[in-house]
Parts: sequence; C-alpha cells; structure tokens
Amino acid sequence: MVALDLRGYDLSDRPEGIENYKTPVLLGDIRAVIDAESNGRKIILIGHDWGAALSWLFTGQNPDMIQRLVVLSVPHPGAITKELLPWNHPIAQTGASAYATRFFAKGKGDHLTAEDLAYWIVNPQIKSRYIEAFNRSSIPSMMSYYKANYTFSQFALNLFDPTMRKIYGATIKCPVLHVHGIEETHALLSTLDLEKSWMENPDHLTIKIVPEVGHFIQHEVPDYLNQTISSWLKDSGN
Repeated sequence: MVALDLRGYDLSDRPEGIENYKTPVLLGDIRAVIDAESNGRKIILIGHDWGAALSWLFTGQNPDMIQRLVVLSVPHPGAITKELLPWNHPIAQTGASAYATRFFAKGKGDHLTAEDLAYWIVNPQIKSRYIEAFNRSSIPSMMSYYKANYTFSQFALNLFDPTMRKIYGATIKCPVLHVHGIEETHALLSTLDLEKSWMENPDHLTIKIVPEVGHFIQHEVPDYLNQTISSWLKDSGN
C-alpha cells in the first residue's frame, strides 16, 4: 500500500509556478509513483478531494494500470463541468463551487494558515498532526491547484481544447465505487447521475450516499468507509 502526498503537500516537492499544477502535470506524478511501486501490476486507486478528481481522470487515461477505482466526495470533474452548462444546473453548481474561486480571488487563499486548513478536525491529537503537516506544506502550492485548474476560463478550455477534452472525455473501463456524504456542499447530488456517461459499463458504477456525513468521509465515518470499501472489493471480484 502506498499513500501519495500530492506536490506541495507535507514532504513532497513544491515547485513554484502555476503551470506546475496543471492537470496533465499532476497526472504525471501519479503515473510516476505507480510505475515505481506497482511492479507492472494493475492497482486499486483510492482518492479524496483533489486526489479523487485526479484519480477519475488518471483512470480514464490509463485503463491498463487501474483494476478498481474508489473516489470519496468528488464527482468526475467532467460531470461538474457539465453541471455548469445552461441546460443543467449552472447557478446551483456555481454556488457550490464558489468556495474555490474565493481561495484565489486577490490572492486571499495564499494567506491561509495551517490552523485554518485544519479547522474541520475535532480530535485534538489528530488535529495537531495535521497542523504539523500543513506547516511543512506550501500553501501557495495548494492554491495553485485552483488557479491552474478551477477558473471559469479553464472550464471553457476543458470543453474545447483537444488535449483537455481527451483527458476529461476518456471512458472509465474498470469498476468504480463513489462514496459521497449527503451533506457534501461542494458538488450537487445530481452530478452523480452524470457520472454514468463516463462509464464503459454504467452497471460498474456503485454510488454510496452516506447520511449525516459531509466532505471528510474518511475522518467522519472511518469504520464505515473501510467496511464499505472492503465489501465492495470482495463483491466486485477482489
């Protein structure tokens, strides 16, 4: 088992420049780790938040490397983009996504502290460990994820640029488990229905909606999550 700190986080490298946090570059980081650790075998990929968004896209681009995909809290990025189209739910999804645009408006997000980023953790011992890790991290790098990939101009590019259309439009060929808290505020529940259009076999998409849970599923209901993933892997042939 390998746990990857994305670039900018904890002890990972944190190169300067927004271009170093664009989706194709981040996908390259995931490939490098898998190449180094998998011994050529297909893997089970699990991601949350930015890790989930990138895991969706990486799996579509690399069907020969991924056996199963588990995503927490974040729908397929293409589905979020679709929600912003006039015939879906653009106003509601714009509101749900507003937290991200506030991060980089006038550089506001660059002034966040480690304590700000750990606001959601209740257990004081766990919280102190997160604050230590965030203090080792690069907050400007964290904000670069949004600046490089989450502007409205980037959403438009994802729809029309050939490279980004290929990344966002790739078919998911392996079974997928998506675990989503009912109190998640950053993505509409209707977005989950759109994910089926990225699946080679829509029956291979399993969605678990968890009541009374928000964005940080792995901390709010860790035992439930571990059991859910284990049962799903067993039922889907692992």
